[in-house]
Amino acid sequence: MTKEPKIRSIGKNLVEAVANVVYTCPANYVAKMTLLFISNHGGNNKTISIQWYDASADETYYIVGDTVLSANSYLKLDGSYLVLNPGDTVIATPELGATTDATITVEEYYEQALF
Repeated sequence: MTKEPKIRSIGKNLVEAVANVVYTCPANYVAKMTLLFISNHGGNNKTISIQWYDASADETYYIVGDTVLSANSYLKLDGSYLVLNPGDTVIATPELGATTDATITVEEYYEQALF
């Protein structure tokens, strides 16, 4: 990853009780997830799970499993990063009745020769 990355943030209103794809790494890119916010803007405590789907292994791994988000609070994942390859996804699944949003920031590096 030596080239200048394309840096972008993406927001998504999460659908309750559904596995929401927050980000998918595009073909011919390697992405570095540098920040993920999940906000609970509802009046009740709700749980959230965050997963990484590794397309090359066809496996899904929990990053956060059913953690409680207090009413009107947020979860912030930063200070380290997750490297995503083409087709890999970050998935957020909020509890039934949750009113949550996700914001992810990634650095995308064009790496056609690797794939």
